[in-house]
Amino acid sequence: MLDEEHERLPKPPADANFYNLGAIAGHNIVVAGLHQRGNSSAAAVATQMKMTFPNLKFGLLVGIGGGVPVRTDNGMIRLGDVVVSKPEGGHSGAIQYDHGKATTGRFERIGFLVPPPEVLLNAAQDLAAKRARSRLDPLQANINRIDTTIRGLRRYKYPGISRDHLYKPHYIHREAGVSCEECGPLDDEDDEPYVAVHRGTIASGESVIKNAIIRDKLARQDGLLCFEMEAAGALAGFPCLVVRGIADYCDSHKNDRWHGFAAAAAAAYARQLFFHMLIDEVKRCVSVVSEKNIEHLKHRQDDRDRHEILNWLTSLDYGSQHSDFLKRRQPGTGQWFLDSPELKRWVDGGGKTLFCPGIPGSGKTILASIVIDSLHKKHQNDPKAGIAYVYCNYRRKHEQDAEQLLVSLLKQLCQQWSILPPCIQELYEAHQPKRTRPSIEEITNALRIVADQHSQVFIIIDALDECQVDFGCRARVLTSISDLQMACNVNFLATSRFVAEIQDMFVGKPTLEIRAQEHDVRAYIDGYMSDLPSFVSRSPDLQEQIRHDIVNAVDGMFLLAQLYVDSLRDKTTPRAMKKALSQLRRRAHGESEDSKVELLAKAYHETTERIRRQEVGFRILADSVLLWISCSKRPLTISELRHALAVEAGDNQLDPENLPQTEDMVTVCAGLVTVDEESSIIRLVHYTTQEYFEKMHETWFPGAEDNITVTCITYLSFHVFDSGSCESVVALRDRLQSNPLYGYAARHWGHHAQKASSQAHNMITRFLQSHHHIAASYQAMWTSIPGSLSKSDASLCSMLNSVMGKSLHVGARFGLAKAMVSLEFQNDIEAKDLLFRTPLIVAAENGHERVVQMLLERGANIEASDSLGRTSLIVAAKTGHGAVVKRLLDSGANKNARSIFWETPLIAAAMAGHEAVVQALLEKGADAAARDIHGQTSLFAAAGSGHEGVVRLLLQQGADLNSRGQFDETLLHRAVLAGYKAVVQLLLDNGADLEIKGRRGRTPLLDALAYGHEAVAEMLLQNDADPNSPDADMRVPLHLAAEHGHEEVIKMVLEMDVDMEVKDRKGDTPLLIAAEEGKLGVVRALLEAGANIDAKDEWDETALAKAAKNGHEAVVSLLLEKGADLKSRNRWGATVLFYAAWLGHETVVNILLDSGADADANNDLGATPLMMAARGDCEGVVSLLLEQGADPMAQDFSGETPLSFAKRRGLFSIVAMLEYYQ
Repeated sequence: MLDEEHERLPKPPADANFYNLGAIAGHNIVVAGLHQRGNSSAAAVATQMKMTFPNLKFGLLVGIGGGVPVRTDNGMIRLGDVVVSKPEGGHSGAIQYDHGKATTGRFERIGFLVPPPEVLLNAAQDLAAKRARSRLDPLQANINRIDTTIRGLRRYKYPGISRDHLYKPHYIHREAGVSCEECGPLDDEDDEPYVAVHRGTIASGESVIKNAIIRDKLARQDGLLCFEMEAAGALAGFPCLVVRGIADYCDSHKNDRWHGFAAAAAAAYARQLFFHMLIDEVKRCVSVVSEKNIEHLKHRQDDRDRHEILNWLTSLDYGSQHSDFLKRRQPGTGQWFLDSPELKRWVDGGGKTLFCPGIPGSGKTILASIVIDSLHKKHQNDPKAGIAYVYCNYRRKHEQDAEQLLVSLLKQLCQQWSILPPCIQELYEAHQPKRTRPSIEEITNALRIVADQHSQVFIIIDALDECQVDFGCRARVLTSISDLQMACNVNFLATSRFVAEIQDMFVGKPTLEIRAQEHDVRAYIDGYMSDLPSFVSRSPDLQEQIRHDIVNAVDGMFLLAQLYVDSLRDKTTPRAMKKALSQLRRRAHGESEDSKVELLAKAYHETTERIRRQEVGFRILADSVLLWISCSKRPLTISELRHALAVEAGDNQLDPENLPQTEDMVTVCAGLVTVDEESSIIRLVHYTTQEYFEKMHETWFPGAEDNITVTCITYLSFHVFDSGSCESVVALRDRLQSNPLYGYAARHWGHHAQKASSQAHNMITRFLQSHHHIAASYQAMWTSIPGSLSKSDASLCSMLNSVMGKSLHVGARFGLAKAMVSLEFQNDIEAKDLLFRTPLIVAAENGHERVVQMLLERGANIEASDSLGRTSLIVAAKTGHGAVVKRLLDSGANKNARSIFWETPLIAAAMAGHEAVVQALLEKGADAAARDIHGQTSLFAAAGSGHEGVVRLLLQQGADLNSRGQFDETLLHRAVLAGYKAVVQLLLDNGADLEIKGRRGRTPLLDALAYGHEAVAEMLLQNDADPNSPDADMRVPLHLAAEHGHEEVIKMVLEMDVDMEVKDRKGDTPLLIAAEEGKLGVVRALLEAGANIDAKDEWDETALAKAAKNGHEAVVSLLLEKGADLKSRNRWGATVLFYAAWLGHETVVNILLDSGADADANNDLGATPLMMAARGDCEGVVSLLLEQGADPMAQDFSGETPLSFAKRRGLFSIVAMLEYYQ
């Protein structure tokens, strides 16, 4: 195909590619071949090729592919034809058909590859047009350049139309090794021979497609013409036009007869393409293509990085829950809540809190979802408004600790932005490589930064009473949100049951009680009236009696209405219905909230009695459904529960005929069970339902743990898992999706087994000894949920196969000491998992003292460490397992062992707040002065994490109160930075120095203000902190309080002996800073205290100029009202109006003009506000100024006018306005 061949050039030793150099039509050509097929091979060749020939900017990817037999503008695609990539339908011309992510009910494609450069697309278009007009076919002429009489080139000969067999998709090749001539001729479709060129979308993937049905299904989804296996690799950063000769039809009738000619046809097309590209056009295009490609790749990589970072923050997603709750809303209900004055004040105000308590079952969660939906609709076009929410759930306590709840809010506030804030990137880069997680201090600091970038933030937490209280979780979340409100414009709404501890936290805050309103209950009943027996629909009077009696009986409790409606479904006559209603009337008059709870318990009891009265089969099904839902370790999906219920002891595979139907599972439970459609979760209808069954556990589910253990082990022992772990992520994904209970069973069978009776012991032991089945379950234990396998999960598939000692590790994880006795210890006792943990470290981390003791007795290395250098003692101390810590210390574990980050057991325990463990370590002589890699001692770790009890204990043991950290900060600084009031007060009580300075010369008071902890700042001031102490930038507390909008602190400080006109290094007074930041309340407080309204900074800018420049309308209005100088000019002669016009603050410009600002006042270079508005392309401001009589022909000192500038820049709308007023 080359017009001329060139000598080979030297190449780097590391380059394994083989190159042919030459020219076609005056273009220099580099040709490289693939040593093997596949995207990874193509990527390697293309990458090395670009490194060896750095001036290559784009190329042609020429080869063979499998055709899709569809008709295009050039006829049916047949063997020997050529398919060329062409962008269309939103695709770039090439896609990765096996690259995407599973979402609810579908597969979302995310693998769209780099589009070809314009010069190649234009050439392809020109070639097509000229070929159509030509008598002689240039492609055939190029093919004829190959002398097929030469033995080595015979394979490129045209096989003939008789060799082109196209079969119906359903017609499968008879057997391997048999020619397609043996396939039935009746299924052979014929066509005239012609080498046609078809342009469209080409699919690239890792697998060979050999199934016509799959081919057609994939082709229909994206309009595909061809399948191949290299483009995805080559196109990763190297823009190419893909050219493929059709060698087969991607069906079972694969043969190699057409490979040679198809390759020749593709090469012939590629050669001809160069005759349609002018050399100068290619040269001009190079830089443009390069820039576009870099930008495209950068955007794609940035998007991938963004998703990866957000998923790293947390996998918690409340979106599907929110959708499910919203669907349960009956039309028209909840409007009373949206219309209430309390909620309206909360929505319209800034920094507001609204506490919404209610009795159980009063509809709190549905109302929370209604508020969230209303906020989304109101602010859907406002990118500066942030909305974040959490639905606390008693079944998700293990994943809803303080850090996870706060980081979920952080993720939601970042999600709407295409570019993540630097603070999020920094968190990821600081922790992800070390596989650590950000501290609550880091999370709240990031939250403050992110929230501050929004104009307004709304945070809603539903069911605060279901938030766990372990380790002070609930209190830490509320404290963090309270601190956030003091620093930023954050509105916070919380719902909860009436819990005294929670109510105390909202004393003095606006409160709106939630009760089921009569209108809403009636609407709910009407929505389900059609589900009642048919005689009800024929009797309007009976319908009204049902409404009336249920409304009166529920008295503010929606859940009761639901249970009462369900209780009427089985009434077969009007008399039976009326009798049931009379019973509701008799019990409807409880006076206290406690009596309402008793009514709920009675309703549950009556419902369970109805369940028990069902026929045997229905009753057994209901018992099983309720057992699994109540006793599972996490919420189950419908598919998971169906598979669980289908398993019978002794099965070695699942019997599809034993799968119960979803509607039957729900119906037999008489309204106690519901299905969330969005998430496919099947759950109990309410938190109180779970509480009821927990109280009645021994009555209803006496053998629950045995039952679930046997089911899980039976499932994990199915024949489908006999092969052990999967070799690839594709196989693992298929396994997880084909066996819905696999993931749950693998992760939780041991948790149930730990509580199972001795009857399950033999089965547990046999399973631990079944190495293949353990390997399969071990793999699922490490990977994420089905449908969302990540890149890291893919790497685990191969790595897990090399991990030894799986049975010991699994037994150690679940604490199955009794079953582990029968395992072989000799070879596996020091085996390490993917995190380099031995079974001893795993047992210690999970708090299983008996397993720890057993492993130690059998010679386990007590000082073995994991990938982070942590010994069993360090991980036990970190997780707070006191009994294990004592056992390890008594067995001689090194009490001062260090991880790779120099973390000791004492530092780990102190940071996590485990007071008893800290005490045990101190009693054994652990070094309290030891420092980790960040320079913090155990005392610093405890203070920075807010653990008051640990701090007190360490101080009592003589820890140094005045020691300093890595950044020269003291303990008091550390506690202040984190905002922990109790720890701050404890340190002050023990004599901490209030005026000691740390990083940037800041006192603890300055740090509190800088990091938005207003309550801590007030405490320090009450303890006589100096309000005049400056930092290294000469900023005093007033400056920082003004910057962050701490109005209460400002008022406190102003009552002291302070200088309101004190200036920092930039010449800013507190008023100047407050005006620049738009802190209206602070500006008002300072003005009322007598601050100089016309004070200037080092550039001679006043508070009015700073507020106008930043678009703070309310502050501008207040300053003008108080008499600020509208005519003041800065060092360059610019007026207040000048920058407001330039930066496009239309409302501010209007306010200034209405106040008498000179529309033609120019700066020292002669530029007017109108000229600056034109330069800023601010049409609205231009219009305002012209209406006020601004001169469109005013010249600056260079002779430029607003009109000449707008014409030169092509600002046609502005030109039209200026010419109209000229």
